Amino acid sequence: MNNWLPFIIVVLIIVIGFVKTVATLRTTVKNENFAIEFMNNYRDFCSPLFQNTFNGDKYQWLKMKSTKMQTLMGSFGIASVYKPPGTNHYFRNYEIIINGISGIRENYSEMVNSYSLDLERRILQEVISTIDDVLLTFIGAAEGWVNEAQKEVKNPLIWLREGVRFVVTSPIFLMYWSGLVRYRMYNTLSNNYPVKLLSFLIGVIGLVSSIVTIVTGYTPFRSMIGF
Repeated sequence: MNNWLPFIIVVLIIVIGFVKTVATLRTTVKNENFAIEFMNNYRDFCSPLFQNTFNGDKYQWLKMKSTKMQTLMGSFGIASVYKPPGTNHYFRNYEIIINGISGIRENYSEMVNSYSLDLERRILQEVISTIDDVLLTFIGAAEGWVNEAQKEVKNPLIWLREGVRFVVTSPIFLMYWSGLVRYRMYNTLSNNYPVKLLSFLIGVIGLVSSIVTIVTGYTPFRSMIGF
């Protein structure tokens, strides 16, 4: 039994890693599908605006989902410096989705009630195009993440890596779960270079030791390494 103990441990870690990669793939696909759904609803809402048709239900859906979309996009949805069309002021760290959806409603109202229809129409078009471009860029990135996640699900070495990382970061996760650290700190600690290096070393050592132990036996292996 002792001969197989390291092998069993490595197999359990690999199983944990496989489950983790499958969960990551499902989450990544779910996020991509939501982003596509958001963009489709966004375009369905925006297209009739220039025929003076404002779909209140679509606007409500977009407004309710805008925070989720903004959070999901992360840095893709934030402009470090942004100048709204038709204005002379700038915003820093401007959240394009959350502010943009509200801005469209305001710009539409100004277009409908303005005498300078062409100017207001151009401003509205620019706001709509900005949000559309950001959504397209993010969906393109999300598609790449899905493809990468699909490859990782088929790679046993990735299962080992993720399993070891799960074991190594478990104490950090427990600190986050208990409220001792916030998510940002948990995410930073879990993904920093020392933790990744430690996970790699443990994975390599565990894999090599399990193979050597099975081949030579547990007791001879301890004699070989001086224990």
